[in-house]
Amino acid sequence: MHRRRIAGIGLGISFAILAMLAQAGSKALLVGIDGVQYQKLLAVSPVNFARLYHVPSYTGGVTGSSLQQATVSGPGWSTILTGVWASKHHVYSNDPVLANPDFPSLFKRIRDARPQAHIASITNWGSINQHYFRNDVTGNNVTLSGLSDQAAADKVIEIINTTAADFTFVHLDAPDHAGHGTCFGPVYDQALRDSDRRLGQILDAVAMRQAQGEDWLVMVTTDHGRDAAGCGHGAQTQHEKTAFIASNKPLNREFNEVVPNLENRDFDGIYGRPAQTSIAPTILRHLGIPLLAEWLLDGVPMLGETGVRKLMPARHPDVDLRWYAADEGTVTMLRNGLFAGVAPAGQMSWKDPIPVQGEVDYSAILNGNVTSIRLSRREVQATLDWDVGRSYYFLKGGVYVRYNQILDRAESGYPKAVNDSTWPGLAAYADSIVAGFSKDTIIAYLFLNDGRYIRYNKTLDRVETGYPKSINDQTWPGIGAYATQIRAALRWRGNRVYFFLNDGRYIRYDLAKDAADDGYPAFVNDSNWPGLGRYARDITAAVKWDDSRGYFFLTGRRYIRYNIPSDKVEAGYPRMVDNQTWPGLGLQ
Repeated sequence: MHRRRIAGIGLGISFAILAMLAQAGSKALLVGIDGVQYQKLLAVSPVNFARLYHVPSYTGGVTGSSLQQATVSGPGWSTILTGVWASKHHVYSNDPVLANPDFPSLFKRIRDARPQAHIASITNWGSINQHYFRNDVTGNNVTLSGLSDQAAADKVIEIINTTAADFTFVHLDAPDHAGHGTCFGPVYDQALRDSDRRLGQILDAVAMRQAQGEDWLVMVTTDHGRDAAGCGHGAQTQHEKTAFIASNKPLNREFNEVVPNLENRDFDGIYGRPAQTSIAPTILRHLGIPLLAEWLLDGVPMLGETGVRKLMPARHPDVDLRWYAADEGTVTMLRNGLFAGVAPAGQMSWKDPIPVQGEVDYSAILNGNVTSIRLSRREVQATLDWDVGRSYYFLKGGVYVRYNQILDRAESGYPKAVNDSTWPGLAAYADSIVAGFSKDTIIAYLFLNDGRYIRYNKTLDRVETGYPKSINDQTWPGIGAYATQIRAALRWRGNRVYFFLNDGRYIRYDLAKDAADDGYPAFVNDSNWPGLGRYARDITAAVKWDDSRGYFFLTGRRYIRYNIPSDKVEAGYPRMVDNQTWPGLGLQ
């Protein structure tokens, strides 16, 4: 196969044209107003916001895909400031974590490109500066956190008047605070008006600099919408996913043109609007900073040319990626930075000829413009119930996740590789594990796809000597004939374990008598497993959470919750495995 690395490509147009676009003394100001419902903002007739070009946009990634992220502030502001979704910046919640340094914020991107630039970040909410990008802002000229909205606005105006910073970010919080306090209503509306008044003060200061011949780009946005009542946010609903982007400059067709004929038309066609990932590349382009292919930016700049737009995971199994392209030409596809193929732009779809496991970065290049996307090929291939507070999930690709069942989220730092440091004696079998369960507090069993099994000593934390061994009717009476068909194991109450096979059957095993019960295998149907019958051949893993419930993982990153006392699938399942249902599990 022809393989070559394509690096150093500018997103969009040539460096010469970029230089023309970025006039001497180009300045950029990003105003973030937290928790604004766009429709409610328009309803209060904001006179200063009306001075700007503005359109609805979307946040929260692409629901049900590896791009989905919670509609909360941590992921929202991290996406706005980096130009990538949480699958890359790794801020999945409001927890005080450090964003992935492989995808720097605007603060570092601009500092690296312009060592003499004046950069400022002024925020009400401290986590932006103090946690997510605490390393990036060390290069700023001004970094202030925890200010009131008016104090933040006053400081930004001071900076504009005295230093005319090359890039300034300001975060205001009044609408979000009001929404959480009283939901939609008079208090929320007044917070919107107050924010608009402060925006007007900032715009007036910019206008004075523009009158002196300076080229200013002002962008205004929010991190997320709100639920129907206005009280909260975080879910994947149209209201919560609807944000906005506003600009003091006319922008390109990515900003102005709604694409109505996308494959994914969910949420009343919101994906035909610009994404919040497009804000960072737009600011960088205005400042004349070339957008490089190796940055793997998800957003499309809203200044200059665009190339491929609306690059998204395809819903049809015969296609991996879909896009929209108004331009003719050939799209060059990269896989993890290497040439992977070509496709006519008008085809608007592409299938990777090579099956790849784990996370994959794809880039689409059209007429010198690059847009990227990170997809996950991971699925849960095995589980291991460990103790009351934790369980382990083995993913395709030889990695695992430790899941905290008390907090109901993956612990930080995962996925990790299965090796002889993390799982002594298991490294050689990392990608062969298909099922597992704990017999008791000391012994766990792991089953391999080649018909062997491993006994793991939980107390000593290592594979016991002499394993793997073959699964046969001496080691596992009644299981031997089906050793290579095992796809999942579910530890039940008492001494029972259920083994699920790849042909839709299951075996009930009695640990007390150390043998399979008579009459098995039997087919999984709605008589013996109510609600599970239609998914019998889709099961990839199963885990007992506690005595009240167990979980089945299915193909296509789906899962089912099974009520053990009621002995049936609970209503509303299957659901997608994502960072709301299984926070941090690593399938995103």
